[in-house]
Amino acid sequence: MPIASTKGRILQLGFSLAGIVIGYFLVHPLAMWAYTLGPQHGPLPRDLAFWGREWLLAFSPGMIHMGAAFAFMGGVAGFCLGAWYLQKERATAAKIDSEKRLAALETLRELMVTLAHHIRNSNMVIGGFSARLSKHIADPELQRQLQAVRQACREIDAVIDSLQNLTEISTVKYITDGQARIIDLKNELEARLAVKASEEKNES
Repeated sequence: MPIASTKGRILQLGFSLAGIVIGYFLVHPLAMWAYTLGPQHGPLPRDLAFWGREWLLAFSPGMIHMGAAFAFMGGVAGFCLGAWYLQKERATAAKIDSEKRLAALETLRELMVTLAHHIRNSNMVIGGFSARLSKHIADPELQRQLQAVRQACREIDAVIDSLQNLTEISTVKYITDGQARIIDLKNELEARLAVKASEEKNES
């Protein structure tokens, strides 16, 4: 069982037990006092001994059923209050987590704007020269290597576009290191590369 869930159950149990104690030892005798103060009892003595006896009477064996009823109601009230408090805590934690994720995403976008400017310029030079060279070189092996360079340029562009348009951050384990994690762009990259390949095919 998760630690957070265990703490939540303990907290809610604490609220319920507190409600039972308050219901039996406080609300129950106060209810009896309120009944004693009713007009049907006439004038009441003002000495403290009388009210002390009334208080002790609330815990006598003959009143145990009434005390149990107040304890039950207090327990239910405590349980409901605990449930409300836990829900409020979960909502607050979820809001904080969402704000952290949005802040991280905004920071990533700002970083990508800076990186994209410099990387795209260099990538355009590499891709442009490789495309020009491929028109003047007949050697199949060199053509294969130039094609690999152009494909790498397309992948770099696709990575930049994907990172700039992220709406949600999800990570996967980095293959070479079990502790490190990288942003998962697999589906996004495949879709963008397919579009680029289709565009180049139509142009040719």
